[in-house]
Amino acid sequence: MGRSFFWIALAAVLLLVLLFFPIVFHSSAHFDVNRKKFAFSVRLYGNIKLIGGYITTYKGGVALHISPKKAILIPYKEMENERKKFSFFKTLRLIAFTLTTETGAEYLFPVALAHIILRIYFFSVGGDKEKIENNLWLTDGDVLRVSSHGVFFFNLFILTVHFFKFLKEKIIILCRKKSKKSTT
Repeated sequence: MGRSFFWIALAAVLLLVLLFFPIVFHSSAHFDVNRKKFAFSVRLYGNIKLIGGYITTYKGGVALHISPKKAILIPYKEMENERKKFSFFKTLRLIAFTLTTETGAEYLFPVALAHIILRIYFFSVGGDKEKIENNLWLTDGDVLRVSSHGVFFFNLFILTVHFFKFLKEKIIILCRKKSKKSTT
């Protein structure tokens, strides 16, 4: 009895640690309007590179360049279908955020308004004022460069709960479709 209880307790503790241990992502992005490029990097715990590269547009969609020789082409038509699938990004919780914008005078008002809205959103989701930083740099000419760095976390418990909610919604939609077919 003693050994089996030990193994069951060890498995339970291990399961709890796996469910609630935070998984932290560091995400950096840079967007330059004049060059029409969006560069990004996603790292696990700040050190392990998961993905990085840049995104450009082509005639039929978006090209995601993840290495010098590899690009993933995503047509605009497929983007609508991808939006309806399970989204991992909804499970992420924002820890810290830094936004730096370099702009000319013609974009100053909309960019300043965007900074204010971003700060309001960050505080509305429960962020601390020490964890957000906004920088707005005014330069000469027609320039708009946006750089950001965000720190996000999730755990398997949050992911599991969100996945079950997604499944429940899909089952409800399927049941409604079947009940409409049976009544007509």
